This record gives sequence, C-alpha cells and structure tokens, in this order.
Amino acid sequence: MRIEKQERVKFTEAMIKKLQKKNQKYYVLDSEVIGLRIYVQISGDISFYLQRYLKEFKYSKKTKLGDWPEMSIAAARKLASVVKADNVQGKDPIIAAAERAKEKTFGEVVNEYEDRKLSNKNSGRSPKSIAGELGNINAWIRGNSKDIGIIKTWKKYRDDLNIASKKLTRINSEIVLEYHSAVSTKSKYTANRMIAQIRKLFNYAAAKGYFTGTNPASLSKKNMNVEMQDHHDYFSTDNMMKIIAAAEKLSKQPQYRVACYAILAALYCGGRPQSEVFNLTVDQIDLVNKTIHYPKSKVGQWTRPINDKMVKHLQMVIDARSNADPVLYYSKEDLRHRYLFPNCRFGEIRRGKRGLRPCKLKSVKEVRKIWHMIKTLAGVEDRDLKSLRHTFAVFCVSCGVSLRVLQKYLGHKTIQTTEIYGAASENFIKQESEKVSAGFNAA
Repeated sequence: MRIEKQERVKFTEAMIKKLQKKNQKYYVLDSEVIGLRIYVQISGDISFYLQRYLKEFKYSKKTKLGDWPEMSIAAARKLASVVKADNVQGKDPIIAAAERAKEKTFGEVVNEYEDRKLSNKNSGRSPKSIAGELGNINAWIRGNSKDIGIIKTWKKYRDDLNIASKKLTRINSEIVLEYHSAVSTKSKYTANRMIAQIRKLFNYAAAKGYFTGTNPASLSKKNMNVEMQDHHDYFSTDNMMKIIAAAEKLSKQPQYRVACYAILAALYCGGRPQSEVFNLTVDQIDLVNKTIHYPKSKVGQWTRPINDKMVKHLQMVIDARSNADPVLYYSKEDLRHRYLFPNCRFGEIRRGKRGLRPCKLKSVKEVRKIWHMIKTLAGVEDRDLKSLRHTFAVFCVSCGVSLRVLQKYLGHKTIQTTEIYGAASENFIKQESEKVSAGFNAA
C-alpha cells in the first residue's frame, strides 16, 4: 500500500486535532525528534510511532509508542528518545522494553517506603514526625491536599510536580530542579525540605537495588533556595521594640489579649510560635529555675532556659489567670484550663473546608490577623511569625550572648545551625571588630 509522505512539522495539540482521516493511512513527521511520526488510520485513529534504522540488524524498524490522546506529545518524544538511546547502546529493543517495564516508578518506591518505614511502630520515631513526613509526601508527591494554595500550585505546575509517575532512571537533576522551582512558588522553605525528602527516597531505592548511579536530588545549595537566607529574616532592634509596644497596646483590648501575649512570649524566648510557645501548658513552666520543659518536640525531650524578661512575662500571665482574667482563665472542668494561651473559640461551631464543625483547638493558633494588626500599628516591614525567633537570636548575638548559650535557648542540635546567626548582624560584627582593635591598643 502506498503511503503518502508528509513534510516535517512541529507536533502540537492544535495541529493533531486538525488531522483529517483519508481513504488511506498516512503519517506526519515530527521536526523535533528524528524518527518520531504520527500515523492517521483510515478509521481516524491517531498513534505515535518511532521509525529508526538498526545497524546490527541492517533494517529499518517501526515501533508503536502509544495512541493519542492517551499518550501526550511530550511523553511520546521522551519515550522515542529512550528507545533511540537503547539502540545506540546496542541493546535489543525487545529486551530493553521489558527492562523498562519492570523498572519501578518513583511513586512505587514512595508506596513501599511508606509501608516499610512509616507504618513501622518500632521505628523509634515520634508519631508527630511520621505524620509530618506523610503529610509532605501526600501533598507534594502524590498531590493529595486540601490546602487551596497547594491545589493551585499543582494545577499550574502539574508537569513539573508529577514525578511520582516517572521511572527512577528518567528522573535527573534537571527534573528535580524544575520540581524544586515549582514548589518554591508556594514555599521556599518547603521546597528545600522536599528535595531532602526526595534524596532520602532515592537513597532508599538505591539500598534496595532499584536504582544505581548518582542521586539526582544531591543538589548543591547554590542551585536551590539557600536556607540560610531564611534565617536572615529578622527585625532590627528598633523595630523589635516597636512591635513590643504595639503588642502591649493591643493586649489591653480583651479580644486581642491572648494572641498578643502569645506573640510576645515567642519573641521573648525565641521559641517556634506554633509548636513551642502557643500551646504551652502550666506544668511546663518552672519560673524558679527559669526553664520551660518540652516532653516532646522537634528535637525530642529538652529543657529551654529562659531570660528574666520571659520569666516576668509568664509571671504576669499566670497572675492574670489567678485573678480570673476573662480571656486567660478557664475553670478546672474546662479542657483549656491547663493552657497558658487558651483558644476562646474552642468548641464553637464554625465553617471550614469540611463544612460546619466544632473548633478542636484548645490553645491559640490562628493569630495571623492579630500579627498583621501588630505590624501595621508598629509601622514595620511585613514578615511572618517565624521572624520572631530569628529576631530573638540576632538580638541575643548583638547583646554579646555566646553561641553556646544561644544554642541552648533555641534548642539547636548542633552549633553549626546556631552559627548562622553569628554573622547576621552587621552592627554586631562592627562592635566585635572594635573590641579586637581595643585589645591590640591595650597590648
């Protein structure tokens, strides 16, 4: 049967949709990948084929890659490139195809990792840590999230984020960087964390013998969002004082008091607001020894030393509770009684993503509105709540607090993490340089 020959054109969705069926099948050549072509059958069915010359067999072979639209143009081009690469390496096309079919996808590795590592009750990890890792996997690898921001990111960057469907050997550093860039549009912090997660999953695959070669997620920090920059997100001392004054002023209004006191506590002790401050309970506080005890936290069980400013602030909160403050005190029968910063909306019916449900938060958490009010009143730049921790750290360094003591304040496992703050303040560096000069002059 004579086949009508076509000129090379760049395949596009619009071009394929315009192809009409004829009284005989015909093909169209792709200008982007040599050998890739579209066949249009008499019935109108459209399929991708790869035509290439096999030197070892001394003949030209035509292989069907898939049907359109089930197979996209991008997928057809990628598969054509893989098949052609097999030919160059002298692999038998049938054997190579069978090997690719048996190769695991990244999603299959994720499923196995979850079953063996995250479902093991004897893993020694805390339930909170496991839940956090599962949450990241579901949101950023499987695309299962109810967060509106994450859903929008997936819709916009689905091709870059959908690495779960890819074979392990098809994921390279370029694909990982594209994935990282897509996640960064939602959160740079999360993007760096997800690269670490992918690196861990590839290490697991390598240990199981599913993957050989260089881990594609072993990227240099210069190619990603440098996390150190995140730690430079802090307020100057002058602006910190403005924030304190604004929070104290707003706290005089009962409806803002709990949130303001919680925000001030996060600043005074350098704790992570949501996990280490907002849900503090009375039994964690030891004002005599000036410490806060955390039975379970990001770094395990530990005790944070606190300064006199924090002690005075906590004492004020405890005294207000003792004097039956209308927003800080709840009776012993109330589940909020043990929390220093109780949630006034606990138990109220409110509308959420799943409809009308009672609020389950016993301690304050949703304080973004109040935080915005404080920043506006203080007239300072817009930074998130995490900057309170960084502000405390830089302020301590500027005051001459040693990095070893600051490490205890912040709960860092290693001094290297604390050292990030050592170079954060230019004023502090200038002050220390003057001390060195004074030392030489005195010698």
